[in-house]
Amino acid sequence: MVEEEEIRFESRTTKVAVVLRETAFAKIREQALAAGGKETGGILIGRYDLTGEIAIVSEATSRPRDSKSGWSWFQRGASGLKDLLRKRWSRGDYYLGEWHSHPGAAPDPSGNDINEMRSISRDPTYDCPKPIMIIAGTPFRTVQLSASVFESGSLLTLQRVLEEPKREPKSLSAADAGSITTTARISKNPGEETEHFGAWSRIVLSSIAIPRLAA
Repeated sequence: MVEEEEIRFESRTTKVAVVLRETAFAKIREQALAAGGKETGGILIGRYDLTGEIAIVSEATSRPRDSKSGWSWFQRGASGLKDLLRKRWSRGDYYLGEWHSHPGAAPDPSGNDINEMRSISRDPTYDCPKPIMIIAGTPFRTVQLSASVFESGSLLTLQRVLEEPKREPKSLSAADAGSITTTARISKNPGEETEHFGAWSRIVLSSIAIPRLAA
């Protein structure tokens, strides 16, 4: 079996890292370039390793059809994500964060991007204290990526690792996650009653709603 390539981002000061699978990057690249002069985006799906520090992003979704966008803003919709996450959960993957594009610009997080990540990390309906943000800048019709994790009240910018690691971290599946206390719960509206849906809790998939990302 051919081993899938990956892009790895690491922190210079902590053990936090994000591994972006080739298929996830291909989807981001395709969507970012196809969107032309408007922002686009979706959610990131995957799992954390056993330490809870290394996120393996195996999938990036397309823009949900109920999303709205302009040249410098993007409001992610929720259409289709509920069923998709339910299916991915069955194989041990779950919501990790968000991605969006910066058309014709560098992939530097804006003030609004940082505020959105802060909001997700604090929102009890998400229960996702360390959301990942990947930005795809498209200057001159090329694609440049940045990866960040919102942790401990601030945005931690990760650096791309040029040399691929020799070993892949052992991942934590949904089925093995019951003993870890961090949770990742998602909900369409703040205050709405939902079930837990994330890496770090035993979850009953009876009522899942997907959060929207404001502009």
